[in-house]
Amino acid sequence: MRERRKLILLLGCSALAGPIAVFAQVKAEPTEISLREAILAYVAAWNRHDVEAWAAMLTDDIWYTEATDYYQRMKGRPAVLAFFGDTVKTTDLAWDIIRLKMMPDGTATVELRHVALIPPKTGDKYAKSFESSPSLSRWRIEGDKWRMFFFTSHKGTALDAIKKDGLE
Repeated sequence: MRERRKLILLLGCSALAGPIAVFAQVKAEPTEISLREAILAYVAAWNRHDVEAWAAMLTDDIWYTEATDYYQRMKGRPAVLAFFGDTVKTTDLAWDIIRLKMMPDGTATVELRHVALIPPKTGDKYAKSFESSPSLSRWRIEGDKWRMFFFTSHKGTALDAIKKDGLE
């Protein structure tokens, strides 16, 4: 009940400050609701093309892999930022949560449908899109915010992690 009241309070405040602004100010708790809010904020930062806000949602030790090893595996925020900073500036992102699991160690694993949307955009259609399903992200609270410490859109890697983390 406490979580429900908190969500109603946050949503009630959102008319004044916008939902992402309110969520970003709230101290994260290790709950599914707060993680979903963080995921919304992550996608919103990307779609605002705000590289600084997006990078702030990554841990210093993030391990990041894209769909094929053509992009190579990146470890650490500086490597991910150097490789994806321009991508955040020039593309949009859509994430649909398929499954989410809070882990016993306080982290969380999220199975996603990941869609990269590549401009130019005509009406509601993008020139190109790239879908990766499943993709997988892992999150933990650092300081007072959820931050992503692992991401892969590589199908084989995601399927292995889904099995390992018991999301099947």
